[in-house]
Amino acid sequence: MKIAMPVDAPNLDAQVENRLGTASYLLVVDTETLDFEAVQGPSGTSGPGSGIQVVSMAVGMGAEAVLCGYIAPYIAQTLEKSGIRIIRAVRGRARDAVEEFQRGDFDRTEEAEAQHGEESPVHPALWRGAFQRAARQFVGMLPVLIGVILLVGLFQAFFPRQALTAVFSKDPFWDTLWGACAGILLTGNPVNSYVIGQTLLDMGVGLCGVTALMLSWVGVGLVQLPAEIGVLGARFAVGRNVATFLLILLAVPLIVGLSGGTW
Repeated sequence: MKIAMPVDAPNLDAQVENRLGTASYLLVVDTETLDFEAVQGPSGTSGPGSGIQVVSMAVGMGAEAVLCGYIAPYIAQTLEKSGIRIIRAVRGRARDAVEEFQRGDFDRTEEAEAQHGEESPVHPALWRGAFQRAARQFVGMLPVLIGVILLVGLFQAFFPRQALTAVFSKDPFWDTLWGACAGILLTGNPVNSYVIGQTLLDMGVGLCGVTALMLSWVGVGLVQLPAEIGVLGARFAVGRNVATFLLILLAVPLIVGLSGGTW
């Protein structure tokens, strides 16, 4: 049987990471032979959908169980329905986690939690690890953010104010539609959308267009759609993206109106 774990190094002595989407490596181990494969995980600045990408890789490599510190409930439910076992609150060395899995320790833990009707308390080491990973993610994000700021100058050169105002004409409907369409084509860390959004506002683009761009950037991902389809199925993935896009078109006027901003 193969099990998958997010780890900080490509070997069995690595530490099991808390989240799939921010782990340095994905380790898939054969519990009978201890043979393993390690693939590099998403970067520390990956945006939404990175966890789904890692799970898709694990399933593609034949994993029948996923061991990690935390996994989003909706992903866990979908995987469990597909026969993939999910074991949470795993910490320590990958080798030790494999041995615990072989001995059935996780089975006894899950049975005890089910009898008591509650989950085990969060270990202090998980909190420390979470803060350390957050700090690394922030440091890793800085070069990207600086690069976006520098690229803003090029953006202004290639897309002068006249060209933008011709597309974004301060009409609430069309600005919302064009902004949402632009957002689904972009990729990168969501924080970058704040920098680009401010630049667009300074160049005369209305608040509806900028709001739609930021919402669709975060909520709709054509770039990550193949990975989402691989994990959650085509019907769910396409339906979620279409529904989110339509909700954005409805939400933008409401958000702008409640904020008291100008269209």
